[in-house]
Amino acid sequence: MVVRQSILPVAGRFSLGRANQPRIKAATRRIAIGLCHAALGWLSRPYRPQAGSCVVFAPHPDDETLGCGGLIARKRNDGLPVHVVFITDGSASHPGHPQLSPAEVSAIRHREALEALAILGVESPAIHFIDEKDGALIHLSPERQSRLVTQLAALLTRINPAEIFLPCCPDGSSEHDATFGFVSAALARSKVHPAIWQYPVWSWWNPLLLFVRIIFNRGCCVQPAEDYHPIKTLALGRYRSQIEPALPWIEPVLQPELVRVCNSGQEYFFRFAPPPSSGDPAGEPVI
Repeated sequence: MVVRQSILPVAGRFSLGRANQPRIKAATRRIAIGLCHAALGWLSRPYRPQAGSCVVFAPHPDDETLGCGGLIARKRNDGLPVHVVFITDGSASHPGHPQLSPAEVSAIRHREALEALAILGVESPAIHFIDEKDGALIHLSPERQSRLVTQLAALLTRINPAEIFLPCCPDGSSEHDATFGFVSAALARSKVHPAIWQYPVWSWWNPLLLFVRIIFNRGCCVQPAEDYHPIKTLALGRYRSQIEPALPWIEPVLQPELVRVCNSGQEYFFRFAPPPSSGDPAGEPVI
């Protein structure tokens, strides 16, 4: 734990950030991402889906496809039920845009999510929009936090999934980390006991976060996306608000390199388990 705490602050120095970063920083990122892929390819075992339903929790519309699009398509192709839960409304992706209000952005992202998941094979009744305000998860009042956990616990109890998929924590995003925390609390309250997997999204943008996870987590599986890569690519293409510039802006809000990395043909998942002495699922990774 001491080693991990000493590494994480260093990771911030290598975060590749947004556009217009120095070239040496971008080159460092590309090298680090390549090393992560090599290490994960060596350490990972093939993912084998469990029978029964699964729930994919996404902090924002697009995270589910970026991190789990191939897996979702595979499960649906195998006839396995998949539920997708969007925690926030996605309204904060275009702050200060001169033509798009947060409400308009939210409506666009809702529509894009439905289109993307239709391509992946998820039907509308299995898509759940919680609609917390984007960018505000870490600022929720204690009362709102309790209501959110209760809502998620009720959903988990009703679905009773065999597996759940959460963004990594830490994943380089406060919204992703908060999602993990709220779902963990909901799992403890619901008393369901699914297999818990974490998927990286923004960790790819800060590869040292992945290096830390690789070092301390050996419960890693890989989902080869050969048969499902074209479907995932089509689904990602529905998120035009994220991958294409919203005029008059000339840059998309998601960096093309991040999209390419998340759509590289391999999806990695890290197994999580509660500590032996606790029912809290937000425990240490399986080692």
